[in-house]
Amino acid sequence: MSRENPFAKLDLSSLDEKTPPKPGYGMTGAAKTVVRSIEDLAENTKKLMEGEVIVDLDPRLLDVSFVADRLSDEDEEYQELKQAIKASGQTTPILVRPSSSDGQRFMVVFGHRRLKVAKELGISVKAVVKKLDDITSAIAQGQENSARSNLSFIERAYFAQNLLASGMTKDVVRSSLGIDEAMLSKMLGVVEVVPAPIIKALGASKKIGRDKWLSLRQLLLAPALLKVATEHAGTAEFVELADDKRFDALHDYLRRYKVKSDAKKPKASASGRAWTSSDSSLNFVMNAKSKKVAIELSNVEAKPFSEWLSTHMDRLYDEYRGSKQENNGD
Repeated sequence: MSRENPFAKLDLSSLDEKTPPKPGYGMTGAAKTVVRSIEDLAENTKKLMEGEVIVDLDPRLLDVSFVADRLSDEDEEYQELKQAIKASGQTTPILVRPSSSDGQRFMVVFGHRRLKVAKELGISVKAVVKKLDDITSAIAQGQENSARSNLSFIERAYFAQNLLASGMTKDVVRSSLGIDEAMLSKMLGVVEVVPAPIIKALGASKKIGRDKWLSLRQLLLAPALLKVATEHAGTAEFVELADDKRFDALHDYLRRYKVKSDAKKPKASASGRAWTSSDSSLNFVMNAKSKKVAIELSNVEAKPFSEWLSTHMDRLYDEYRGSKQENNGD
C-alpha cells in the first residue's frame, strides 16, 4: 500500500543541540523550541529519518500514545491496511519513544494501527526509536495524521481536546493539527457541546464534515434536544445501525423532533384592537404582546394622520402620564 511519507512536515531540529535556533521566533513558554508554522514544519521532511535505524520490536513492549486521536480503528481503511501488511509486510515504520517509566518499554508516537495489525498477525513491528518529549510527540502525532488525511473532523477535534486536557497549549494544538485559531475554536465548540457518550456512539463519522457537526452542535444547545439525543443514541435500534449511517440518522431524528415540538408550542398570546374613524377615512389596528405593540394605520388619512401623530407625541405622552397620576391620586 502506497503511503505518504509520515515524517513530512515534521521539524525536530530543536532536539539537536548542534542545530542553532532559527532566528525570528519570539515564542515563549514550553512550546517555544518546537512550535513552528506549517510552512516551517515542511522544511525538514527527511531530517527525522536521516541516519536512523529501523528496528523490529515486540508489539507487546509498546504502549499507546499518552493522547488518543481516534474514535474507531475497525473501519474499511484499517482492513485494507491489515490485508496489505499481511500480503507484503510492513513497508512504513512507526515512530516510538522510550518509556519514561520502564526502560524495557516504548510509547507509540504514531502508527497505532500498524501496531494493532502487528499484534493481530502475531508479527514484530518495524519502528524508529527517538527520544522525544511530550510536546514534540504531540506535534509529530498530529502532523503525521494530517499528512495521511485519514482522521475525520470529529477525530481531529477529539485529538485537540485531549491535547489541551493533557496540558498542551493552543499553540501546540494548532501546530500539531495544522489549523488556525478559527478552526480550533470551531472544533472545540463541537466537542464541548456534544457529550462524549454521543460522540462515542457516532464514532469516527468519516464522511461527516465540519458544517454538519456544527449543525448538530446548534441543535444540542437546546436542553430538551440534548436529552432526546442522549436517550436516542443509547437505544438498541440506533446502536445496530452501520457506523456510516448513525450521524445522519441522529441529526435527522433531532430535526424532525424539533419541528414537531415547535408545532405543538402554543403561540404567544396577543391582544388585538381595531378602530375606524366616524368618516371611515382612517383604520387603526393594534396588536399587543407583553412588551411590544404593533400599530397599523390604513386608508386615505393614514399617512397624514401618522405625520400629525409623530409631531404631537410629546404632548400626547405628557397627557398620558398626567392621566396616570390623576388615577393614582384618586
